[in-house]
Amino acid sequence: MIKGVEKLVHGASPTMINVLNIVQKVAATDANILITGENGTGKELLAGEIHKRSERAGELMISVDMGSVPETLFESELFGHVKGAFTDARDDRKGKFELASGGTLFLDEIGNLPLSSQSKLLNALQSRKITRIGSNREISVDIRLICATNRDLSRMVQEGKFREDLLYRINTIVIDVPPLRDRVDDIPILANHFLKFYCEKYNRGQMKYNTHALEKLSHHSWPGNVRELRHAVEKAVIMSDSAVMLPSDFEFSPLSRNVPHKELTLAEMEAKYILETLRRHAGNLSVVAEKLGITRQTLYNKIRKYNL
Repeated sequence: MIKGVEKLVHGASPTMINVLNIVQKVAATDANILITGENGTGKELLAGEIHKRSERAGELMISVDMGSVPETLFESELFGHVKGAFTDARDDRKGKFELASGGTLFLDEIGNLPLSSQSKLLNALQSRKITRIGSNREISVDIRLICATNRDLSRMVQEGKFREDLLYRINTIVIDVPPLRDRVDDIPILANHFLKFYCEKYNRGQMKYNTHALEKLSHHSWPGNVRELRHAVEKAVIMSDSAVMLPSDFEFSPLSRNVPHKELTLAEMEAKYILETLRRHAGNLSVVAEKLGITRQTLYNKIRKYNL
């Protein structure tokens, strides 16, 4: 784990400053939080930042990658089991809910959860009680829930792939982490942070970028986001023969140089802007209407029109 990992979610761009302002407001509460964003934007790091600033910071944050949990093992993984509950259950085992009790439960890639498992998760979140497989005894749990996804859950609800009641349960506050290409001001900050870290890790002394190298990094589209930038800097530190990083130290695959651009209709652009503003202001309709320069009723009508 990289020291000073909070650097990955801090930045100079207005979008990240706004994200961190939201984090500051919600961290001390127990509100359920949904973090959205592309792969590699640092959603788990942001969840860790929220936990670190919360009143539960002295307890554990338990992370579960929902995309890697087989449907057949979902209940055992989340709720635990007792000895003899099934063939390989040789001992009693606590699930992630119990392990996180008193602290934070982070469910990553929540959009990958099958519908059959979504109802079981919803029941546990509503009752704050779980039952281990093979037992009839309910166990009360006290968790702070943070979820993350790179998928459009609202669209999945419309397509019947995600439960609407579960979405309402997990998204009291939505924090959207913007892709790195939309926060160009953060690229030099992050690049220098990674450079310092990997110079120390690989005993390369003090290295620096020349102006053109930083320009090249700033103009790259970074489809892999912060994760791709970190790997690019690590590779350059290992392979460079000089203490000064040059543009030639960074070679990008032709497939990663440009992000496909989709032309939007005016209606799509309006819907996207309204949704982004709703996310920035945590769904406060009065504030959003004021920012958009429309009445609250007009905003409400547009939300219904675009199914936001």
